[in-house]
Amino acid sequence: MAFHCYLWHGDTATAQGPKRDSLCGDLGMATPPVMTRDWLRKPQSMLQRKASTPHGAVNWLEEAFEQHAPKMAYSQATDISPHDRFGLALAELQGGNDLSWGFPLIGSKYLALAIIAVR
Repeated sequence: MAFHCYLWHGDTATAQGPKRDSLCGDLGMATPPVMTRDWLRKPQSMLQRKASTPHGAVNWLEEAFEQHAPKMAYSQATDISPHDRFGLALAELQGGNDLSWGFPLIGSKYLALAIIAVR
C-alpha cells in the first residue's frame, strides 16, 4: 500500500462557498475535490508526497499542519493535542482508510490536507 499526500491552500469561498460543487467538482482544476477519493484524479501538481508507510504519511501531515498552524482561525491548532491528533490519523491510515482534513485560516483562506491510501 502507498499513501498519496495532498495539500491545497486557497480562498475559503472556493472550498466552502456556494460554488464549491462546480469549482471543486471539476477534476481538472487545482481545487480540493468534493469526494475524498477524487484527490487521485486532480492535477498531479497537487500531490505533495508519496509515502510507502502510514508513518511516512503522518510525518508529512505533521509537517504540513505545523507549517500552517500559526495561520489557523480560532483554536483549531490547539483544540486537540498533537499526540491525539496524529495518533488518530496514524490509526486510520494503518487501517487502510483515507484521511481528509480542512481548516479555516486567517484572512478568508482555507487549508485542505488529504492522504489517500492506494492499494
